[in-house]
Amino acid sequence: MKFITLPPRTSGTRPSGLSCRKALPWGWATLLLAWCLLLPTPGQGGEVIIEGLDKALSEAVLASIGIAAEQDNRRLSPARLQALHARAPEEIRRALQPFGYYRPRIEASLVQSPQDDRKDWRATYVIQTGDPVRIRKLNLDMVGEGAADRLLQKARRRFPLKEGEVFEHARYEAAKRRLLQQALSLGYINARYAIHEARVYPEEGAADIKLVLATGIRYQFGPIIFTDSVLDPALLARYSDIREGEPYSARRLLELQNALFGTDYFSRVEITPQLEDVAGRRVPVVVDLAPRKRHRYSAGLGYGTDTGLRGSLGYTNRRINRRGHRLRTTLRFSQLEENFTASYLIPFRNPRRDKWELSASFVNDHPDADREENSYILTVSRSVGRGRHWMETLRLRYRRDSFLVGSRRGDSKLLLPGFHLAWIRGDQDRFRIRRGGRLSMDLQAAHEKLFSDTSLLQPRLGVKFILPAGLQRSRILLRGEVATTFIDRFDRLPPSLRYFTGGDNSVRGYAYESLSPRNEKGERIGGRHELVGSIELDHRFREKWSAAIFWDFGNAFDDWSAPEIEQGAGFGIRWLSPLGPLRIDLAEAVSRPGRDFRLHLVFGPEL
Repeated sequence: MKFITLPPRTSGTRPSGLSCRKALPWGWATLLLAWCLLLPTPGQGGEVIIEGLDKALSEAVLASIGIAAEQDNRRLSPARLQALHARAPEEIRRALQPFGYYRPRIEASLVQSPQDDRKDWRATYVIQTGDPVRIRKLNLDMVGEGAADRLLQKARRRFPLKEGEVFEHARYEAAKRRLLQQALSLGYINARYAIHEARVYPEEGAADIKLVLATGIRYQFGPIIFTDSVLDPALLARYSDIREGEPYSARRLLELQNALFGTDYFSRVEITPQLEDVAGRRVPVVVDLAPRKRHRYSAGLGYGTDTGLRGSLGYTNRRINRRGHRLRTTLRFSQLEENFTASYLIPFRNPRRDKWELSASFVNDHPDADREENSYILTVSRSVGRGRHWMETLRLRYRRDSFLVGSRRGDSKLLLPGFHLAWIRGDQDRFRIRRGGRLSMDLQAAHEKLFSDTSLLQPRLGVKFILPAGLQRSRILLRGEVATTFIDRFDRLPPSLRYFTGGDNSVRGYAYESLSPRNEKGERIGGRHELVGSIELDHRFREKWSAAIFWDFGNAFDDWSAPEIEQGAGFGIRWLSPLGPLRIDLAEAVSRPGRDFRLHLVFGPEL
């Protein structure tokens, strides 16, 4: 680039030729023109092709080579392109090493301005991986107290790497990390690898691994110290199933933290092992708790095709006293029902899984012109968690009902001892469950000599399973429910204890609770028995969208020997919204051809 040099200006004289005012703009224009000439002309970008590898290896290679990152750069200069292409073989070799391939053969070619498409260039790399490096020797030893630990020795025997296997870096690091985490979780707080080396001999196709885990001593739990002052220390201590002197475990501290968070008493739970204050082998643990606000108010508004417009108002007193008692009141209202419930909850022996509840409810139910019911219900119940997935509830319920069914009015009073057992298990992502299930069993009874107008026995069983359906993004959902009533005076049974089917979560294609036996006037009066089932297949075609087809069947009836089973079928769309799954279904009443499709909207968890 040529520059114009101006002589220095002297007093009383003017330079000959161009003046400064005229020369400077010309200089900047010259610089700008030269810059534009040096810039590469925008083109169509390039293309990188990998041949000879499977999909996973191809993706790993493309993510590791610089030329692939520049293939959409339309201003890539020829010099830069040549430099990237020259570096690519070495980058490919490094990218394949974590998968055990240390001696690949690579044929590289670069074509500029290909004639068969509009790309400016195409880089092709034909790769032969060769034989992978395999583990020739694997020495795994432990020193310290953990060398005699039965569980650690079991983990050592189950170490996932074996001699003769391909040496993959990711599996090697994951196996090391898993064994170390096992030692830490068992109380060997100072565990570390004294030796961790993997020597690779590419020419021999072999790798020799040597690991020595120094466990150190095994620590124990010291005292658990709670800093909270709003709840009784005796109650807080019952939330912890950790006993002083037990082996220290980070996993059990995490479980305690989750349990305390789940109580809804606290806005913050911080658990800190006092490693600097270890007395002998015992580690004191400080649990720092910040209480939530005592009073909580809530309101909700929604819509469902079964219930129409619905809403709720709620109030909760999270801690009435230092023993952790709670008060919860809820008012729910919709076009079909008004329900007010007040509950008093008392944590019991193991407050994580054990509680008493006293509740009082008033329900005004008017689902259609054939039915109306006013109910006053008092309930005392105790719920106990059995293991991680089972919940058992014993209850005693007294209810007085005034009702209209068809053209008949009635009153009833019932004292109903009951038992409920539920099992639920699913993936961690409860909004999009890949595999899971729910089982519920319920039994209640009454006797006319025990504060009741009639004797009855009602067992009920419900199941739902979600299973993978072969394809990675497909699932099968199976649902079923069966219930029956043993009673002599069915006319004395309030409609809320009779069976009606049809609707969003029952037999789709039919209106809400529209399926039941009818009297001589054609009025729905409810059935003694119920049988409902469903088979559904859904496939996720976008990250948050799925399509489904389904077939439902069932009815409420009075005679098991000749049940009239209705059928519904249709298709739907599922949207995984930020607040949970939304199901939108169009279903036809198959048993009643000629009827229009019915729309069903359901919002809520799948199990």
